Amino acid sequence: MRPLQKSVMNNRKYNLFALAVILGFLTFRIFYIATTGYDLSDDEAYFWDWSRHPALSYYDQGPMVAWIIRLFTLLLSLSPFSVRIGAPIFMALTGLVIYFLAKDIMKSAGLALIVLLLFHLTPLGAAGGIIMTYYAPQVFFMALVALFLWQIVKSGKGWWWYPLGVCLGLGLLSHHMFFFFTAEVGLFILLSQKNRRWLKRKEPYLALLLMLLTASPLIIWNLSHNMVMFRHALGMMSKPQHIARPLNELIQYIGGQAGVQTPLFFLAVIWGLCVSGYRGLKLKSDKYLLLFCLSAPVILFIALLSLGGRSEANWPASGYITGAIAAVYVLAEKYRAGQRPIRIIIKASLALTLLICITASAIAYYPSFAPKIGIKITPKMDPANRLYGWKALGEEVSEVLKDMPAGTFVAASGYGQAGELAFYVAGQPEVFALPAGRRFSQYDFWNKNMDVAGKDAVFADYRPMSEKAKSLFVRVKPEARLIIRDRRSGLTRREFHIYRCYNYQPPSENLFKF
Repeated sequence: MRPLQKSVMNNRKYNLFALAVILGFLTFRIFYIATTGYDLSDDEAYFWDWSRHPALSYYDQGPMVAWIIRLFTLLLSLSPFSVRIGAPIFMALTGLVIYFLAKDIMKSAGLALIVLLLFHLTPLGAAGGIIMTYYAPQVFFMALVALFLWQIVKSGKGWWWYPLGVCLGLGLLSHHMFFFFTAEVGLFILLSQKNRRWLKRKEPYLALLLMLLTASPLIIWNLSHNMVMFRHALGMMSKPQHIARPLNELIQYIGGQAGVQTPLFFLAVIWGLCVSGYRGLKLKSDKYLLLFCLSAPVILFIALLSLGGRSEANWPASGYITGAIAAVYVLAEKYRAGQRPIRIIIKASLALTLLICITASAIAYYPSFAPKIGIKITPKMDPANRLYGWKALGEEVSEVLKDMPAGTFVAASGYGQAGELAFYVAGQPEVFALPAGRRFSQYDFWNKNMDVAGKDAVFADYRPMSEKAKSLFVRVKPEARLIIRDRRSGLTRREFHIYRCYNYQPPSENLFKF
């Protein structure tokens, strides 16, 4: 068989394997969210509440996640399944884009398949495939941005700038971090000697215009709401530093990344980006420069934010698209050029990483699997613990409401609790988020339209009602403490506190944290 024919056959074989992986994960995740019966997470319930209040944008983020949830809840009957079905679908689409991007950059379908497997199997990927948040569309559109930018680099054809601009705009509708991702694209153009010529061409500027036009709903909403979303984003990033804690916060950030990506893979990404940065900047390789510019800046930026005590493990998720490709690409080169001990170490590391990923995914999806391999997980350690009890709480609150006077409203503290009650209380009422001891949220826009002064309420939360919240009523009476127990062990998973509250008195000044 000729080498070319063999290469074509291998390429087709890996393409079929990749398609099987994508469809296999998609099918399993759809089956999983349809059969496990987990309640919505706080964020999912909050975003569902966005979806039933159609708007050009929202306080926390752009409207894309709400639009996606609304689409599927209109196409399907309303349920936790229809709220989160977008997550596995977008995960599958993103996997498809990443596979073809990786294969084109590395010129190896086999290596691209490894990237695809890691994308699906890491703990962050496992969670992203079943929980519907704004990261589902964000990562998808960032993958498309990387693919289109690579086409510009590879082909030199200017028309690729136009779909890139549209994807940047759609990404901005998904997450305001796309302002930063747009800067990453600009950084690549500035650093690339060959591609710097685009600064003198019309295409990048038309792409920027397309981005702004595509993202115009978000821009218009913010212009009419005192730029509140951007002020919120800046506030999230400007939390005052704790002088004695910056190093601890950085260590926690690094540990968080190692946790959601697995330790060896995270180290491989860092190593791959260091090598890519050197080859891109020093050796003038645009291929490696692209991998570096679309990953390293966001990972480093959020690391710097962590010094001020403000970061979450999932924030740099989009940075691992090209970061994962860089890791596999650099280590594959090391493997081919290395001696036998080096090859054994790389093979063993990959096998161990995949084993850790598969084990972590199995435990995350089915916690009952943990004792079978000698791992004891208490309910408090269960990654899915936050998905229990909300339906039961909604039923309990619904029963209490029946005994309350007409006009009684449902009250909560944070935005997550408000979203859960809005979804699970009978009739899915508008929920009032009490303006006491919490940060500003989208509920403060909706609550302006609720006439609740002087009315009674049923308040529920997973914490006892605060004194600030109690001070907003003339009288507060504890109603019940709902305990959610693990069906196997009988251990407590969560506790909820329910109160009857009488005669709401709006505060003379805002008590929430903004």
